[in-house]
Amino acid sequence: MNTGKYTCLEIFARGAGAEGRVRVVSEKYGKVEKEAGDGYYAWLKFSLEPWEDYEISCESCEVSFCYLSGNRDILEAGVLFLERDGESGVFAAADRAGWYDHPLREAYHFSPWKNWSNDPNGLCWFQGYYHMFYQQNPHGQEWSDMYWGHAVSRDLVHWRHLPIALAPGQEILESGGELIGGAFSGCAAAREDEVFFYLTRHREASRGDGEMVEQQWMTRSRDMLHFTEEKCVIAQKPAGASCDFRDPKVLEIGDTWYMVLGSALDGRGAILLYESEDMENWRYVHPLLVEEKADIRCFECPDFMELDGKYLAIGAFMGHQDACGRHQMSRYYVGSWKDKRLAVESEGWFDFGSNCYAMQSFAHQGRRICIGWVFDLYGEHIVYENGACGSMTIPRELHIKNGRLYMTPVEEIRRLEGETIYRGGGENAEVRHIKGNAYRAEITCRENVFFNILLGEDEGKSISLVNDREGLRIVTKGVKSEGICFRADVEQVRKLEIFMDRRMVEVYVNDGEAAGTKIFYNTSKEGCFVLRAKEPDNIEGVCVGLMGSIWG
Repeated sequence: MNTGKYTCLEIFARGAGAEGRVRVVSEKYGKVEKEAGDGYYAWLKFSLEPWEDYEISCESCEVSFCYLSGNRDILEAGVLFLERDGESGVFAAADRAGWYDHPLREAYHFSPWKNWSNDPNGLCWFQGYYHMFYQQNPHGQEWSDMYWGHAVSRDLVHWRHLPIALAPGQEILESGGELIGGAFSGCAAAREDEVFFYLTRHREASRGDGEMVEQQWMTRSRDMLHFTEEKCVIAQKPAGASCDFRDPKVLEIGDTWYMVLGSALDGRGAILLYESEDMENWRYVHPLLVEEKADIRCFECPDFMELDGKYLAIGAFMGHQDACGRHQMSRYYVGSWKDKRLAVESEGWFDFGSNCYAMQSFAHQGRRICIGWVFDLYGEHIVYENGACGSMTIPRELHIKNGRLYMTPVEEIRRLEGETIYRGGGENAEVRHIKGNAYRAEITCRENVFFNILLGEDEGKSISLVNDREGLRIVTKGVKSEGICFRADVEQVRKLEIFMDRRMVEVYVNDGEAAGTKIFYNTSKEGCFVLRAKEPDNIEGVCVGLMGSIWG
Protein backbone atom coordinates (compact mmCIF):
# COMPACT_ATOMS: atom_id res chain seq x y z
CA MET A 1 0.00 0.00 0.00
CA ASN A 2 1.29 3.45 -0.93
CA THR A 3 0.17 6.22 1.43
CA GLY A 4 -0.02 8.94 -1.20
CA LYS A 5 -0.80 12.28 0.49
CA TYR A 6 -1.96 10.63 3.74
CA THR A 7 0.09 10.65 6.95
CA CYS A 8 -2.00 8.64 9.40
CA LEU A 9 -3.47 5.15 9.50
CA GLU A 10 -6.52 4.72 11.76
CA ILE A 11 -7.55 1.12 12.33
CA PHE A 12 -9.97 -0.57 14.72
CA ALA A 13 -8.69 -3.99 15.78
CA ARG A 14 -9.98 -6.59 18.22
CA GLY A 15 -7.89 -9.47 19.54
CA ALA A 16 -8.71 -12.56 21.53
CA GLY A 17 -5.94 -11.93 24.05
CA ALA A 18 -2.64 -10.18 24.57
CA GLU A 19 -1.21 -11.75 21.40
CA GLY A 20 -3.48 -9.71 19.12
CA ARG A 21 -1.58 -6.92 17.35
CA VAL A 22 -1.38 -4.81 14.20
CA ARG A 23 1.97 -4.35 12.49
CA VAL A 24 2.85 -1.61 9.96
CA VAL A 25 6.11 -2.08 8.07
CA SER A 26 8.08 0.11 5.68
CA GLU A 27 11.43 -0.84 4.13
CA LYS A 28 12.65 2.69 4.71
CA TYR A 29 11.17 3.48 8.11
CA GLY A 30 11.02 0.07 9.73
CA LYS A 31 8.31 -1.61 11.77
CA VAL A 32 5.74 -0.29 14.23
CA GLU A 33 3.26 -2.54 16.00
CA LYS A 34 0.46 -1.94 18.48
CA GLU A 35 -1.71 -4.24 20.55
CA ALA A 36 -5.29 -4.85 19.47
CA GLY A 37 -7.99 -4.55 22.06
CA ASP A 38 -8.39 -7.64 24.24
CA GLY A 39 -11.98 -8.56 23.40
CA TYR A 40 -12.88 -5.09 22.16
CA TYR A 41 -12.00 -2.91 19.17
CA ALA A 42 -9.09 -0.63 20.03
CA TRP A 43 -8.75 2.57 18.00
CA LEU A 44 -5.13 2.46 16.84
CA LYS A 45 -3.38 5.33 15.09
CA PHE A 46 -0.08 5.00 13.19
CA SER A 47 1.92 7.98 11.95
CA LEU A 48 3.02 7.43 8.35
CA GLU A 49 5.23 9.17 5.83
CA PRO A 50 3.49 10.46 2.69
CA TRP A 51 4.13 8.74 -0.64
CA GLU A 52 5.69 5.73 1.06
CA ASP A 53 5.01 2.00 0.65
CA TYR A 54 3.77 0.19 3.76
CA GLU A 55 2.53 -3.28 4.53
CA ILE A 56 -0.21 -3.80 7.11
CA SER A 57 -0.44 -7.16 8.83
CA CYS A 58 -2.78 -8.35 11.58
CA GLU A 59 -1.80 -11.08 14.02
CA SER A 60 -4.51 -12.88 16.03
CA CYS A 61 -6.99 -10.06 15.58
CA GLU A 62 -9.82 -8.87 13.37
CA VAL A 63 -10.27 -5.41 11.85
CA SER A 64 -13.65 -3.72 11.47
CA PHE A 65 -12.81 -0.25 10.15
CA CYS A 66 -9.69 1.14 8.52
CA TYR A 67 -8.81 4.36 6.73
CA LEU A 68 -6.01 6.77 5.91
CA SER A 69 -6.22 10.33 7.21
CA GLY A 70 -3.88 13.20 8.06
CA ASN A 71 -4.00 14.74 4.56
CA ARG A 72 -3.82 18.52 4.38
CA ASP A 73 -6.88 18.67 2.12
CA ILE A 74 -8.97 16.39 4.31
CA LEU A 75 -12.01 18.70 4.34
CA GLU A 76 -12.10 18.51 0.54
CA ALA A 77 -10.94 14.95 -0.11
CA GLY A 78 -11.99 13.17 3.06
CA VAL A 79 -10.37 9.99 4.33
CA LEU A 80 -9.36 7.04 2.17
CA PHE A 81 -10.96 3.76 3.28
CA LEU A 82 -8.93 0.58 3.11
CA GLU A 83 -10.60 -2.81 2.81
CA ARG A 84 -8.99 -6.17 3.39
CA ASP A 85 -9.11 -8.83 0.69
CA GLY A 86 -10.68 -11.96 2.14
CA GLU A 87 -8.27 -14.36 0.45
CA SER A 88 -4.93 -12.56 0.47
CA GLY A 89 -5.49 -10.47 3.60
CA VAL A 90 -3.98 -7.45 1.82
CA PHE A 91 -5.36 -3.99 2.63
CA ALA A 92 -6.09 -1.83 -0.42
CA ALA A 93 -7.89 1.41 -1.19
CA ALA A 94 -11.59 0.90 -1.93
CA ASP A 95 -13.35 2.55 -4.87
CA ARG A 96 -15.99 4.80 -3.32
CA ALA A 97 -18.33 4.96 -6.32
CA GLY A 98 -18.30 1.20 -6.76
CA TRP A 99 -18.67 0.61 -3.03
CA TYR A 100 -21.99 2.47 -2.93
CA ASP A 101 -23.26 1.08 -6.25
CA HIS A 102 -25.48 -1.59 -4.75
CA PRO A 103 -29.29 -1.98 -4.81
CA LEU A 104 -29.37 -2.00 -1.00
CA ARG A 105 -27.43 1.29 -0.69
CA GLU A 106 -28.78 4.77 -1.37
CA ALA A 107 -27.30 6.65 -4.31
CA TYR A 108 -28.02 10.22 -3.22
CA HIS A 109 -28.92 10.02 0.47
CA PHE A 110 -26.05 10.06 2.95
CA SER A 111 -25.17 6.76 4.61
CA PRO A 112 -22.01 5.62 6.40
CA TRP A 113 -19.20 3.75 4.71
CA LYS A 114 -20.56 0.57 6.27
CA ASN A 115 -22.29 -0.82 9.34
CA TRP A 116 -24.64 0.99 11.72
CA SER A 117 -25.55 4.67 11.96
CA ASN A 118 -28.33 6.56 13.68
CA ASP A 119 -29.09 10.10 14.90
CA PRO A 120 -27.53 13.09 13.13
CA ASN A 121 -25.50 15.12 15.64
CA GLY A 122 -23.66 18.41 15.65
CA LEU A 123 -25.16 19.78 12.43
CA CYS A 124 -23.68 23.17 11.62
CA TRP A 125 -22.00 25.36 9.04
CA PHE A 126 -18.48 26.45 9.99
CA GLN A 127 -15.87 28.29 7.93
CA GLY A 128 -17.15 27.26 4.51
CA TYR A 129 -18.32 23.70 5.20
CA TYR A 130 -21.45 21.95 6.37
CA HIS A 131 -20.64 19.41 9.07
CA MET A 132 -22.66 16.40 10.06
CA PHE A 133 -21.70 14.18 12.95
CA TYR A 134 -23.80 11.11 13.60
CA GLN A 135 -24.20 8.14 15.90
CA GLN A 136 -22.18 5.20 14.61
CA ASN A 137 -21.23 1.63 15.35
CA PRO A 138 -18.33 1.06 12.92
CA HIS A 139 -18.06 -2.61 13.89
CA GLY A 140 -21.40 -4.09 12.81
CA GLN A 141 -24.81 -3.51 11.24
CA GLU A 142 -26.58 -3.32 14.59
CA TRP A 143 -26.72 -0.83 17.44
CA SER A 144 -23.87 -1.11 19.93
CA ASP A 145 -21.59 1.18 21.93
CA MET A 146 -21.79 4.57 20.29
CA TYR A 147 -19.15 6.61 18.46
CA TRP A 148 -19.58 9.88 16.60
CA GLY A 149 -18.99 9.55 12.87
CA HIS A 150 -18.28 12.70 10.88
CA ALA A 151 -18.91 13.91 7.33
CA VAL A 152 -18.45 17.24 5.58
CA SER A 153 -20.00 18.94 2.57
CA ARG A 154 -19.69 22.13 0.59
CA ASP A 155 -23.24 21.96 -0.81
CA LEU A 156 -25.40 19.79 1.50
CA VAL A 157 -25.49 17.15 -1.25
CA HIS A 158 -22.03 15.68 -1.84
CA TRP A 159 -20.45 14.39 1.36
CA ARG A 160 -16.92 13.35 2.30
CA HIS A 161 -16.18 11.03 5.20
CA LEU A 162 -13.89 12.39 7.90
CA PRO A 163 -12.18 10.57 10.79
CA ILE A 164 -14.35 9.29 13.60
CA ALA A 165 -14.64 12.11 16.10
CA LEU A 166 -15.66 10.63 19.46
CA ALA A 167 -15.57 7.17 21.01
CA PRO A 168 -17.17 5.35 23.94
CA GLY A 169 -15.34 5.67 27.23
CA GLN A 170 -12.52 3.22 27.80
CA GLU A 171 -14.27 1.77 30.85
CA ILE A 172 -17.15 0.72 28.57
CA LEU A 173 -14.89 -0.77 25.89
CA GLU A 174 -12.82 -2.71 28.41
CA SER A 175 -15.77 -3.99 30.43
CA GLY A 176 -16.10 -7.16 28.38
CA GLY A 177 -19.69 -6.33 27.55
CA GLU A 178 -20.69 -5.73 31.17
CA LEU A 179 -21.29 -2.04 30.40
CA ILE A 180 -22.93 -0.49 27.34
CA GLY A 181 -23.27 3.13 26.23
CA GLY A 182 -20.90 5.66 24.77
CA ALA A 183 -21.07 9.06 23.09
CA PHE A 184 -24.82 9.53 22.67
CA SER A 185 -26.53 12.28 20.68
CA GLY A 186 -25.81 15.97 20.90
CA CYS A 187 -25.43 19.22 18.99
CA ALA A 188 -23.07 21.97 17.90
CA ALA A 189 -23.14 25.71 18.44
CA ALA A 190 -20.85 27.39 15.90
CA ARG A 191 -19.23 30.70 16.81
CA GLU A 192 -16.97 32.75 14.57
CA ASP A 193 -13.74 30.85 15.27
CA GLU A 194 -14.79 27.92 17.46
CA VAL A 195 -17.55 25.34 17.73
CA PHE A 196 -19.05 24.22 21.05
CA PHE A 197 -20.29 20.64 21.14
CA TYR A 198 -22.71 19.18 23.67
CA LEU A 199 -23.52 15.49 24.01
CA THR A 200 -24.85 12.87 26.37
CA ARG A 201 -22.44 10.34 27.85
CA HIS A 202 -24.39 7.18 28.60
CA ARG A 203 -23.45 4.19 30.76
CA GLU A 204 -25.47 1.25 32.04
CA ALA A 205 -25.11 -2.44 32.84
CA SER A 206 -25.82 -4.63 29.82
CA ARG A 207 -27.91 -6.96 32.00
CA GLY A 208 -30.26 -4.09 32.84
CA ASP A 209 -29.87 -4.64 36.58
CA GLY A 210 -28.01 -1.44 37.41
CA GLU A 211 -28.45 2.30 37.28
CA MET A 212 -28.56 4.00 33.88
CA VAL A 213 -26.37 7.11 34.04
CA GLU A 214 -26.81 9.90 31.51
CA GLN A 215 -24.86 13.14 31.87
CA GLN A 216 -24.34 16.13 29.57
CA TRP A 217 -20.81 16.87 28.46
CA MET A 218 -19.17 19.49 26.27
CA THR A 219 -16.07 19.84 24.12
CA ARG A 220 -14.80 22.42 21.62
CA SER A 221 -13.00 22.51 18.31
CA ARG A 222 -11.38 25.16 16.14
CA ASP A 223 -10.73 22.94 13.12
CA MET A 224 -13.48 20.28 13.44
CA LEU A 225 -10.81 17.57 13.58
CA HIS A 226 -9.29 18.01 17.02
CA PHE A 227 -11.33 18.41 20.20
CA THR A 228 -10.62 19.73 23.67
CA GLU A 229 -10.84 17.51 26.72
CA GLU A 230 -14.49 16.85 27.50
CA LYS A 231 -16.11 18.53 30.51
CA CYS A 232 -19.26 17.44 32.35
CA VAL A 233 -21.67 20.39 32.43
CA ILE A 234 -24.85 18.73 33.79
CA ALA A 235 -24.23 15.79 36.12
CA GLN A 236 -27.62 15.32 37.77
CA LYS A 237 -31.15 15.27 36.40
CA PRO A 238 -33.79 17.46 38.09
CA ALA A 239 -36.29 16.13 40.61
CA GLY A 240 -39.06 14.14 39.00
CA ALA A 241 -37.16 13.46 35.78
CA SER A 242 -36.85 9.89 34.56
CA CYS A 243 -33.62 8.00 33.93
CA ASP A 244 -34.00 9.04 30.27
CA PHE A 245 -32.16 12.36 30.29
CA ARG A 246 -30.35 13.01 27.03
CA ASP A 247 -29.78 14.57 23.61
CA PRO A 248 -28.92 18.23 24.34
CA LYS A 249 -29.76 20.90 21.75
CA VAL A 250 -28.83 24.55 22.31
CA LEU A 251 -30.03 27.87 20.94
CA GLU A 252 -29.57 31.54 21.77
CA ILE A 253 -32.50 33.82 22.59
CA GLY A 254 -31.46 37.39 23.25
CA ASP A 255 -28.35 37.34 25.41
CA THR A 256 -29.09 33.94 26.95
CA TRP A 257 -28.23 30.45 25.83
CA TYR A 258 -30.83 27.73 26.30
CA MET A 259 -30.52 23.96 26.17
CA VAL A 260 -33.37 21.51 25.71
CA LEU A 261 -33.11 17.87 26.81
CA GLY A 262 -35.36 14.88 26.18
CA SER A 263 -36.82 13.19 29.26
CA ALA A 264 -40.01 12.38 31.11
CA LEU A 265 -41.27 14.31 34.11
CA ASP A 266 -43.49 12.65 36.70
CA GLY A 267 -44.38 9.96 34.18
CA ARG A 268 -45.16 12.25 31.21
CA GLY A 269 -42.90 12.91 28.26
CA ALA A 270 -41.18 16.26 28.72
CA ILE A 271 -38.69 18.55 27.01
CA LEU A 272 -36.60 20.09 29.80
CA LEU A 273 -35.18 23.61 29.59
CA TYR A 274 -31.80 24.83 30.88
CA GLU A 275 -30.17 28.25 30.58
CA SER A 276 -26.63 29.69 30.66
CA GLU A 277 -24.82 32.98 30.14
CA ASP A 278 -21.41 31.49 29.31
CA MET A 279 -22.33 28.20 27.54
CA GLU A 280 -20.56 26.20 30.26
CA ASN A 281 -22.51 26.68 33.50
CA TRP A 282 -26.10 25.50 33.07
CA ARG A 283 -29.04 25.73 35.46
CA TYR A 284 -32.39 24.01 35.20
CA VAL A 285 -35.37 26.29 34.56
CA HIS A 286 -38.46 24.06 34.14
CA PRO A 287 -40.02 21.98 31.37
CA LEU A 288 -40.34 23.74 28.03
CA LEU A 289 -43.39 21.56 27.41
CA VAL A 290 -44.99 18.37 28.71
CA GLU A 291 -46.81 15.92 26.45
CA GLU A 292 -50.10 15.36 28.28
CA LYS A 293 -52.05 13.40 25.63
CA ALA A 294 -49.75 10.72 24.21
CA ASP A 295 -48.48 7.82 26.31
CA ILE A 296 -44.74 7.87 25.68
CA ARG A 297 -41.74 6.71 27.67
CA CYS A 298 -39.91 9.97 27.01
CA PHE A 299 -38.97 12.52 24.39
CA GLU A 300 -35.79 11.86 22.44
CA CYS A 301 -33.69 14.20 20.31
CA PRO A 302 -35.65 17.40 21.00
CA ASP A 303 -35.10 20.55 18.98
CA PHE A 304 -36.26 24.10 19.67
CA MET A 305 -35.99 27.14 17.43
CA GLU A 306 -37.44 30.47 16.39
CA LEU A 307 -38.92 30.23 12.92
CA ASP A 308 -41.00 32.65 10.83
CA GLY A 309 -42.16 34.69 13.82
CA LYS A 310 -43.11 31.63 15.87
CA TYR A 311 -41.31 29.13 18.07
CA LEU A 312 -41.11 25.50 17.07
CA ALA A 313 -40.30 22.45 19.20
CA ILE A 314 -39.85 18.96 17.78
CA GLY A 315 -39.38 15.75 19.69
CA ALA A 316 -39.34 12.02 18.98
CA PHE A 317 -41.84 9.83 20.85
CA MET A 318 -40.01 6.88 22.39
CA GLY A 319 -42.10 3.76 23.02
CA HIS A 320 -45.22 5.08 21.30
CA GLN A 321 -47.72 3.68 18.82
CA ASP A 322 -50.28 5.98 17.23
CA ALA A 323 -53.85 5.25 16.11
CA CYS A 324 -52.61 4.25 12.64
CA GLY A 325 -50.27 1.62 14.08
CA ARG A 326 -47.12 3.64 13.41
CA HIS A 327 -44.28 3.30 15.92
CA GLN A 328 -42.14 6.04 17.45
CA MET A 329 -43.31 8.99 15.42
CA SER A 330 -41.95 12.50 15.94
CA ARG A 331 -44.21 15.41 16.90
CA TYR A 332 -43.90 19.13 16.26
CA TYR A 333 -45.37 21.97 18.33
CA VAL A 334 -45.85 25.55 17.12
CA GLY A 335 -46.42 28.39 19.55
CA SER A 336 -45.05 31.43 21.32
CA TRP A 337 -42.20 31.90 23.79
CA LYS A 338 -43.89 32.94 27.03
CA ASP A 339 -42.38 32.91 30.51
CA LYS A 340 -39.63 30.65 29.20
CA ARG A 341 -42.14 28.03 28.09
CA LEU A 342 -43.61 27.12 24.74
CA ALA A 343 -47.26 28.16 24.70
CA VAL A 344 -48.47 25.61 22.15
CA GLU A 345 -50.92 26.85 19.54
CA SER A 346 -50.86 23.96 17.06
CA GLU A 347 -49.13 20.61 16.57
CA GLY A 348 -48.78 17.73 14.14
CA TRP A 349 -46.71 14.75 13.03
CA PHE A 350 -43.27 15.56 11.70
CA ASP A 351 -43.12 12.79 9.06
CA PHE A 352 -46.00 10.51 8.11
CA GLY A 353 -43.84 7.64 6.84
CA SER A 354 -42.66 6.54 10.31
CA ASN A 355 -39.09 5.72 9.19
CA CYS A 356 -37.76 9.22 9.98
CA TYR A 357 -36.58 9.88 13.55
CA ALA A 358 -34.21 12.03 15.58
CA MET A 359 -34.43 15.13 13.38
CA GLN A 360 -31.89 17.89 14.05
CA SER A 361 -31.80 21.38 12.57
CA PHE A 362 -29.42 24.31 12.22
CA ALA A 363 -29.58 27.82 10.77
CA HIS A 364 -27.42 29.23 7.99
CA GLN A 365 -27.86 32.30 5.78
CA GLY A 366 -31.51 32.77 6.67
CA ARG A 367 -32.48 29.14 6.20
CA ARG A 368 -33.47 26.62 8.86
CA ILE A 369 -32.25 23.25 7.60
CA CYS A 370 -32.89 19.86 9.15
CA ILE A 371 -31.77 16.28 8.58
CA GLY A 372 -33.44 13.19 10.00
CA TRP A 373 -32.28 9.63 10.58
CA VAL A 374 -33.93 7.04 8.33
CA PHE A 375 -34.08 3.92 10.47
CA ASP A 376 -35.27 0.33 10.30
CA LEU A 377 -38.04 0.55 12.88
CA TYR A 378 -39.95 -2.49 11.60
CA GLY A 379 -37.08 -4.97 11.33
CA GLU A 380 -36.90 -4.95 7.53
CA HIS A 381 -33.17 -4.44 7.11
CA ILE A 382 -31.39 -6.87 4.77
CA VAL A 383 -27.86 -7.69 5.91
CA TYR A 384 -25.12 -8.19 3.35
CA GLU A 385 -21.35 -8.10 3.68
CA ASN A 386 -20.06 -4.55 4.16
CA GLY A 387 -23.59 -3.19 4.00
CA ALA A 388 -24.99 -0.34 6.06
CA CYS A 389 -27.99 -0.02 8.34
CA GLY A 390 -29.21 3.55 8.68
CA SER A 391 -29.05 6.63 6.48
CA MET A 392 -30.17 10.26 6.41
CA THR A 393 -33.00 12.15 4.75
CA ILE A 394 -32.39 14.75 2.11
CA PRO A 395 -31.69 17.98 4.01
CA ARG A 396 -34.98 19.84 4.37
CA GLU A 397 -35.78 23.53 4.67
CA LEU A 398 -38.33 24.34 7.37
CA HIS A 399 -41.04 27.00 7.47
CA ILE A 400 -44.16 27.79 9.48
CA LYS A 401 -47.26 28.67 7.45
CA ASN A 402 -50.69 29.17 9.02
CA GLY A 403 -49.58 27.40 12.18
CA ARG A 404 -48.31 24.35 10.31
CA LEU A 405 -44.81 23.03 9.72
CA TYR A 406 -43.82 22.94 6.05
CA MET A 407 -40.77 21.04 4.79
CA THR A 408 -39.21 21.04 1.34
CA PRO A 409 -35.98 19.42 0.09
CA VAL A 410 -33.14 21.92 -0.10
CA GLU A 411 -32.77 23.43 -3.55
CA GLU A 412 -29.22 22.06 -3.86
CA ILE A 413 -30.57 18.52 -4.38
CA ARG A 414 -31.65 19.54 -7.88
CA ARG A 415 -28.00 19.55 -8.92
CA LEU A 416 -28.31 15.77 -9.11
CA GLU A 417 -31.18 15.79 -11.61
CA GLY A 418 -30.30 13.94 -14.78
CA GLU A 419 -32.05 12.56 -17.83
CA THR A 420 -35.84 12.92 -18.05
CA ILE A 421 -37.26 9.48 -18.82
CA TYR A 422 -40.96 10.37 -18.90
CA ARG A 423 -42.97 13.54 -19.34
CA GLY A 424 -46.72 13.68 -19.87
CA GLY A 425 -50.11 14.67 -18.54
CA GLY A 426 -53.77 13.76 -18.74
CA GLU A 427 -52.97 10.06 -18.85
CA ASN A 428 -51.83 7.11 -16.81
CA ALA A 429 -48.10 6.44 -16.89
CA GLU A 430 -46.00 3.30 -16.76
CA VAL A 431 -42.22 3.50 -16.58
CA ARG A 432 -40.38 0.29 -15.83
CA HIS A 433 -36.76 -0.91 -15.81
CA ILE A 434 -35.54 2.44 -14.45
CA LYS A 435 -31.79 2.06 -14.50
CA GLY A 436 -30.22 2.42 -11.07
CA ASN A 437 -33.59 2.76 -9.29
CA ALA A 438 -32.71 6.32 -8.26
CA TYR A 439 -35.15 8.88 -9.60
CA ARG A 440 -37.32 11.91 -8.86
CA ALA A 441 -40.95 12.20 -9.92
CA GLU A 442 -43.18 15.28 -9.86
CA ILE A 443 -46.95 15.14 -10.26
CA THR A 444 -49.34 18.08 -10.40
CA CYS A 445 -53.13 17.75 -10.26
CA ARG A 446 -55.93 20.12 -11.30
CA GLU A 447 -57.99 18.87 -8.36
CA ASN A 448 -57.80 16.12 -5.76
CA VAL A 449 -57.44 12.91 -7.80
CA PHE A 450 -57.71 9.31 -6.61
CA PHE A 451 -54.67 7.34 -7.72
CA ASN A 452 -52.29 4.48 -7.01
CA ILE A 453 -48.59 4.93 -7.79
CA LEU A 454 -46.43 1.82 -7.68
CA LEU A 455 -42.95 2.92 -6.56
CA GLY A 456 -41.22 -0.40 -6.04
CA GLU A 457 -41.74 -4.15 -6.31
CA ASP A 458 -39.47 -7.07 -5.57
CA GLU A 459 -40.30 -10.77 -5.31
CA GLY A 460 -43.83 -10.37 -4.00
CA LYS A 461 -43.10 -7.17 -2.06
CA SER A 462 -44.31 -3.72 -3.09
CA ILE A 463 -44.55 -0.10 -2.00
CA SER A 464 -47.15 2.30 -3.37
CA LEU A 465 -48.45 5.80 -2.82
CA VAL A 466 -52.26 5.75 -2.70
CA ASN A 467 -54.85 8.52 -2.60
CA ASP A 468 -58.53 7.61 -2.21
CA ARG A 469 -61.42 8.15 0.22
CA GLU A 470 -59.15 7.10 3.09
CA GLY A 471 -56.68 9.85 2.22
CA LEU A 472 -53.09 9.97 0.98
CA ARG A 473 -50.89 7.23 2.37
CA ILE A 474 -47.93 4.94 1.75
CA VAL A 475 -48.95 1.28 1.39
CA THR A 476 -46.50 -1.62 1.73
CA LYS A 477 -47.18 -5.29 0.97
CA GLY A 478 -45.18 -8.42 1.65
CA VAL A 479 -43.00 -6.76 4.31
CA LYS A 480 -43.18 -6.46 8.09
CA SER A 481 -44.79 -3.02 7.95
CA GLU A 482 -47.72 -4.28 5.85
CA GLY A 483 -51.07 -3.31 7.31
CA ILE A 484 -49.84 -0.14 8.99
CA CYS A 485 -51.49 3.07 7.74
CA PHE A 486 -48.78 5.59 6.82
CA ARG A 487 -51.23 8.43 6.19
CA ALA A 488 -50.49 12.10 5.49
CA ASP A 489 -52.52 14.73 7.32
CA VAL A 490 -53.67 16.60 4.21
CA GLU A 491 -57.19 17.18 2.92
CA GLN A 492 -56.31 17.09 -0.77
CA VAL A 493 -53.38 16.41 -3.07
CA ARG A 494 -52.45 19.03 -5.63
CA LYS A 495 -48.73 18.39 -5.99
CA LEU A 496 -46.32 15.54 -5.21
CA GLU A 497 -42.55 15.40 -5.27
CA ILE A 498 -41.23 11.85 -4.91
CA PHE A 499 -37.60 10.87 -4.37
CA MET A 500 -37.02 7.16 -4.91
CA ASP A 501 -33.53 6.06 -3.92
CA ARG A 502 -33.17 2.28 -4.09
CA ARG A 503 -34.12 1.24 -0.55
CA MET A 504 -35.87 4.47 0.45
CA VAL A 505 -38.61 6.83 -0.69
CA GLU A 506 -39.25 10.40 0.43
CA VAL A 507 -42.55 12.05 -0.47
CA TYR A 508 -43.27 15.79 -0.27
CA VAL A 509 -46.91 16.86 -0.56
CA ASN A 510 -48.29 20.21 -1.72
CA ASP A 511 -44.96 22.06 -1.63
CA GLY A 512 -44.12 20.86 1.86
CA GLU A 513 -47.49 20.62 3.62
CA ALA A 514 -46.52 17.09 4.60
CA ALA A 515 -43.49 14.83 4.20
CA GLY A 516 -43.20 11.07 4.48
CA THR A 517 -40.18 8.74 4.54
CA LYS A 518 -40.38 4.97 4.11
CA ILE A 519 -37.83 2.20 3.75
CA PHE A 520 -38.37 -0.46 1.06
CA TYR A 521 -35.59 -2.92 0.29
CA ASN A 522 -35.38 -3.79 -3.41
CA THR A 523 -32.75 -6.31 -4.49
CA SER A 524 -32.89 -5.17 -8.14
CA LYS A 525 -30.96 -2.25 -9.62
CA GLU A 526 -34.01 -1.45 -11.75
CA GLY A 527 -36.95 0.57 -10.49
CA CYS A 528 -40.47 1.37 -11.59
CA PHE A 529 -43.01 4.20 -11.58
CA VAL A 530 -46.56 3.14 -12.48
CA LEU A 531 -49.35 5.72 -12.10
CA ARG A 532 -52.97 4.64 -12.27
CA ALA A 533 -55.50 7.46 -11.72
CA LYS A 534 -59.29 7.22 -11.48
CA GLU A 535 -59.60 10.41 -13.55
CA PRO A 536 -56.32 10.76 -15.46
CA ASP A 537 -57.62 13.86 -17.25
CA ASN A 538 -57.13 15.73 -13.97
CA ILE A 539 -53.45 14.80 -13.83
CA GLU A 540 -52.02 18.05 -15.12
CA GLY A 541 -48.42 16.93 -15.46
CA VAL A 542 -46.02 14.11 -14.67
CA CYS A 543 -42.24 14.22 -14.94
CA VAL A 544 -39.88 11.38 -14.03
CA GLY A 545 -36.12 11.92 -14.16
CA LEU A 546 -33.01 10.06 -13.07
CA MET A 547 -30.97 11.22 -10.08
CA GLY A 548 -27.20 11.06 -9.94
CA SER A 549 -25.05 9.58 -7.21
CA ILE A 550 -23.34 11.70 -4.55
CA TRP A 551 -20.48 9.20 -4.33
CA GLY A 552 -19.07 9.36 -7.87
